[in-house]
Amino acid sequence: MTPRKTKPMRTSLLLASTAAVAATTLATAVPATANAATKATTKISFKASTTSSAMLTVTGKLTATGATVPAGLPLTLQCLPVIKGMPWYTLAPRRGVNAPVTQAGGAFTFKGTTGCAHGMFRVRFAGNAQLAPATSAPVRDTRINAMVVGWKVSPLKVRKGGYVTFSGTLKQDPKPGKYVAFKGQRVYLLIKYKGAQEWKRFARPKTDSKGRFSGRWRLYKNASFAYLYYGDKSHYYDSPQKATNVSVR
Repeated sequence: MTPRKTKPMRTSLLLASTAAVAATTLATAVPATANAATKATTKISFKASTTSSAMLTVTGKLTATGATVPAGLPLTLQCLPVIKGMPWYTLAPRRGVNAPVTQAGGAFTFKGTTGCAHGMFRVRFAGNAQLAPATSAPVRDTRINAMVVGWKVSPLKVRKGGYVTFSGTLKQDPKPGKYVAFKGQRVYLLIKYKGAQEWKRFARPKTDSKGRFSGRWRLYKNASFAYLYYGDKSHYYDSPQKATNVSVR
């Protein structure tokens, strides 16, 4: 079977979210004023859904008591990681993706790439001269994180026509931060020969009762290797941040 072309993706969503916490948390953009009591009270409600490839879709509405919410009001989407002690941080839009803004009447949507496994999402409105600030109730990200540990490629130098072996262990954390073996899952092994532009799948071992998987490949020229767990209806994907290079002597 000719392997399908694919591209490796970034690593564990939990790790990626933790790194993003370096971003500063949102401060209320509107200072207190003497006429704050005259501003219309506002409220934000929303729903969030994610995919295994970390695509996030948010739909919601900003409402105001006794006032009409106009189009174009900027909103901020935030995430709270499951890791104890971490603060809320702003999810900065990726290139080509706009931050959420209201439509006439207050409805808003957001689609982008993000991950906050087991964590919380919320939406904030900074307020303006007519409308008071508001922060939504938090919505939990129900997807489970998955992570390969002990990924090993050996040897890193091989004679032409020699075999390279691969191994690792796939784990999941149904209880946040408590990783256990994830059995019965396909982990795809990927190769990209030197000079090639795209990755190809060459094996798809299934994890055993302890989450372990392995494989091997006969190599005739320099190549890079990686793995990819695609995720499923309740789990995020995982792949290494950096490929492993093997040279042929």
